[in-house]
Amino acid sequence: MARKGIGTIIGRKSVSKGREYARIWIYVPTKVSEDTAFPFEVGMPCLVEIDEENGRLIATPISEKEAIKLGWRKRKRRK
Repeated sequence: MARKGIGTIIGRKSVSKGREYARIWIYVPTKVSEDTAFPFEVGMPCLVEIDEENGRLIATPISEKEAIKLGWRKRKRRK
């Protein structure tokens, strides 16, 4: 298993209700996502924070209940 890997920031333009905006995804290498210590599952919410002092992006798993309190809404998965 791998606890480290090189990911990629991916950006796409999106249009919703006539307004254009950028969508950003972070690619996590398969070896990292398959590690038993990987704390996420596809579709689960996470808190994303910028740590300016250390120049890092931090993603922390949170419960759906906590995420909803913060304005998150569960999305239906496409088939």
